[in-house]
Amino acid sequence: MVLLVPELSFLTGLPDLHKNSRMLKEVMWEMIQSPQQHYQRLTGLLRRIRDAPDASRELERWGLFLDTDIYRTQGHILPAERINLRHRSFLPAESLGWHREVTKEVPIAVISINSWLLIYPKRLQHLAKDLLVAMRSSCGALGMQVGQPTVQELRDDRIETYVRTIQSSLGSQDKVQLLLCLIPSGRDDVYGAVKKLCCVQSPVPSQVISVQSLTGHPGKIRSVVQKVLLQINCKLGGQLWGVDIPL
Repeated sequence: MVLLVPELSFLTGLPDLHKNSRMLKEVMWEMIQSPQQHYQRLTGLLRRIRDAPDASRELERWGLFLDTDIYRTQGHILPAERINLRHRSFLPAESLGWHREVTKEVPIAVISINSWLLIYPKRLQHLAKDLLVAMRSSCGALGMQVGQPTVQELRDDRIETYVRTIQSSLGSQDKVQLLLCLIPSGRDDVYGAVKKLCCVQSPVPSQVISVQSLTGHPGKIRSVVQKVLLQINCKLGGQLWGVDIPL
């Protein structure tokens, strides 16, 4: 039996759980608790200690007493930060998320995509076309322009095929702003190879999209594409939003 000290232990990953979405949601629900849930769990633990005869006797032996409520003090609620876009500002909702506003407004600084590569296996050609159509239809609301890419259709989805095609494509073009790769689901090996090539061997901004993130209900691909465009804008040097930082 391995005993770990809770205060010195930190969960750093969830191996083999990413394929089981239901189990992953249950684990995340246990990890991410609201302040009210934290309070309820702490007071529940204190009541269990009080109601357990063995625990009560051990505390008495040490001359200790645990109150059944946690310590209360006066707190200070910070004012909400105003989020600034190019043409307007707004206060975020209570959930502290502003994805909806950012995908419907023009960011502070926008970089258009004029020279870029789109690489995908032949069996994913229909999904690649849908992806390109969704990018073209979603970029206008963000003030971006997405030009026609240089398309490379792969005969298979082997790592060697991806790497050779990317190296050949980058070597034949003068200036490439972005490399966008469509990869099959669950192919972390392909993802790692593409990122190593684009970050170390032939530096170029890259965006790798898994098929799993694009399949599902019809509105899913549009939502994913909006987020991808925001990521691409940042990778190319754009600025999505800002906050007021007074002197």
